Amino acid sequence: MGLPKTVRLEEQLDERVEKYLVANGIKFSNLVNLALEKFISEPQTINLVPVDTKEFMKTAEKAFKKHKDAMDKLK
Repeated sequence: MGLPKTVRLEEQLDERVEKYLVANGIKFSNLVNLALEKFISEPQTINLVPVDTKEFMKTAEKAFKKHKDAMDKLK
């Protein structure tokens, strides 16, 4: 067994966790262990997707127009 750790839950999450513990008859420490084990065992990678060139250019043009003053100051 590891050393005891303190966890502070957000208020809304705390209410949901309490309901879950009562409904499933499980201890909080067991729930935390199960949740963390599941979370760290799944791959945490970001899948990069190529950007559509037309969409990028459209967004870039909008940004240049919106921030024209700042762009002019950088020249």
